[in-house]
Amino acid sequence: MNFYHLLNNTKCKYNAYQLNGSTDRIYNRHEPENSGIRHSAFLLMVAMILAVLPLLSIAQQPENYSSPVDQYLMQAAENNPSLMAEYRNYLSSLEKVPQVTTLPDPELSFGYFINPIETRVGPQQARLGLTQMFPWFGTLGARGDAAAEMAKARFEAFQEARNRLFYEVHKKWYQLYHIEQSIRIMRGNISILETFESLAMRRYEAGQVGQVDVLRVQIEKEDLKTRLELMADNRKVALQEFRELLNTDSGENIRTADSLQMRDLELSFQEIENRIMDQNAQLSRLDFEAASAKSTIELARKEGLPKFGLGVDYVVTGERDMVLTDNGKDAFMARAGIQIPLYRKKYKAKEREAEINLQSVQYRQAATQNRLISQLEQAMRDYDDARRRVLLYRDVQIQRTRQAINILTEKYATSATDFEELLRLQRKLLDYELARETAVVDQNTAVAFIEYLYGKYNINPEEI
Repeated sequence: MNFYHLLNNTKCKYNAYQLNGSTDRIYNRHEPENSGIRHSAFLLMVAMILAVLPLLSIAQQPENYSSPVDQYLMQAAENNPSLMAEYRNYLSSLEKVPQVTTLPDPELSFGYFINPIETRVGPQQARLGLTQMFPWFGTLGARGDAAAEMAKARFEAFQEARNRLFYEVHKKWYQLYHIEQSIRIMRGNISILETFESLAMRRYEAGQVGQVDVLRVQIEKEDLKTRLELMADNRKVALQEFRELLNTDSGENIRTADSLQMRDLELSFQEIENRIMDQNAQLSRLDFEAASAKSTIELARKEGLPKFGLGVDYVVTGERDMVLTDNGKDAFMARAGIQIPLYRKKYKAKEREAEINLQSVQYRQAATQNRLISQLEQAMRDYDDARRRVLLYRDVQIQRTRQAINILTEKYATSATDFEELLRLQRKLLDYELARETAVVDQNTAVAFIEYLYGKYNINPEEI
């Protein structure tokens, strides 16, 4: 409250001057020359205070704070074409199950006797047959299990793509925020450098310093303007990359935030590691692939067992030229057959192939687990490092640098303090302010990546 009260009083004093660019309207011509210098120093203090104001909100966020990025997550989930392609892959894999769990098509045959076969009741003229083959017991179920598990694996691939997309949306949105905050900080520093330039110009015109002080601040200002132009170009690129994730046109306005809440982890390291082992979509996909491989092994064994066939034949019989019992009576014949898997080499090869595939999945499971734990360790390192940097820049470096600048500014207004040191500290303050925003973004990005690892946004197929 004391800071805001002081700021309001400062603003009131500043507004009372109403500069309008003319020193004749401000200063009494009978005042001493250093009155204008002291006034420039005062304006510099006001500019620095106004530049600091928006940054205070980083440490003062309401408990019910909701990031604007949340609205873009669902928009990306609904519109991103790559994610939609993964979902269609899952839907197509579901259609595989009824294909492999259905009996083979029955075989309908027709035969015509060119030379009819004479029988007691008449000549056989044609034969119509219907045959249905049946695999060994449980073969269709094993095929269905293998296909169903692969469909579940495809859903986890979709889930992995969805979680990755959400992380990319968070990351790109944080980058946009960082760019816009960097632009604002640079503009504020340019304004401060312009006040420095005015202060140096007044002292130069008063004959108290050389022209080199004016040239130094002008050089610093032009360098910063060039950096600002590059940052504006970076913003255009970042906006296009963000719209690409959302699959939206360039006309849609992308909303960021005036300040960014520093996100903290909700779980301990051990809890996160346990959730990764239980919920990570990559591991879940490999679990289902392993289950499918086991069903494939069972399927290969059952396909090496005999297959059965049942059928019926209908024989068309012509009439004889005499009176006979059952003269011209058509015949029905039931048939049963067995297909013997005599050549065992291919069936043994199928079993070995399925077993090797299972081993491959198991090795990939172990490699993925190791990689995920390594990624978690790196993300936790980045998170802790970002937190330390936020505290360092926000609570120590920036405050001390501002104090030093204030002291040197007051001295420069009344004495021949080294102006180069004042510019160096202002450049250092700019670097610290940018570094603080970078640290806040790095912390939130690390949290978003950790949430991606343990599948915070996982869903069930029924929720789609």
